[in-house]
Amino acid sequence: MPARIIDIPGVRNFRDMGGYVNQQGRALGHGRLFRSGHYAEIDEPSAALIAQHNITTVVDFRSGPEKERMAITWHTPWQPRYVDNPIGGNAAAWIKDLFDRLSNTPFPAKELRDQFIVAFQTMPIANASGLKRLFDVLIDDNDGGAALFHCTAGKDRTGIAGALIMTALEMPEDAVYEDFLLTNDAVDLDARAIEVAAQVSERAGRAVSPEAVHPLIGVEADFLKAAFGVMAEKYGSVDAYLTDAMGLTPERRDSLKSRLLT
Repeated sequence: MPARIIDIPGVRNFRDMGGYVNQQGRALGHGRLFRSGHYAEIDEPSAALIAQHNITTVVDFRSGPEKERMAITWHTPWQPRYVDNPIGGNAAAWIKDLFDRLSNTPFPAKELRDQFIVAFQTMPIANASGLKRLFDVLIDDNDGGAALFHCTAGKDRTGIAGALIMTALEMPEDAVYEDFLLTNDAVDLDARAIEVAAQVSERAGRAVSPEAVHPLIGVEADFLKAAFGVMAEKYGSVDAYLTDAMGLTPERRDSLKSRLLT
């Protein structure tokens, strides 16, 4: 598996996206592009580990309330350029309502999964400007260091962004989905689902299965298919979405490749 999951205490789903090979035989270079969850829980030793990867630019997709609840403290070993780039679509308000209802309603497993499908259908259109800004940063603000993008869990907003970058780099479809689904390995989906199901069961006063909470922790191929489907529906194709919504003219796509591919 080419992408490297890297253990950084206090950070979930941290990984180097390097190693995938595109349709022209060019590889996404190791140490050039990273993705992850949030950084509110890092300490100085964790920052020192991250600093070893020469990550000089961080793009944060989290909303204002998310950043207030989980504020980042930058530690001396790692002082990247921070790009505040909030985009919606993390379903946080809906999930809060779900937990508020647990005392007197069954756990809505199907409703939960359906909500994530809707979120993936909504994000690429409603938040196109935020996703485009990530491409602009990667292309126009290249200081020679690596770039990292993240949201709270590093799986939904970050997952769509990663899939778009890989598609723009002309990676094979199976590689795009491989990277997207790698979240499930990075967060140890099965073990984490048992923990979360126990917490939800206690709150609900009834047993909730680990499988029912999977969308809260991991991802499914159908989530990304939903995102790509709405791009094709609204723009004619995913490639047209990259050109028209992300501003990736042939020249800008070449610039992206120059930064990230070997």
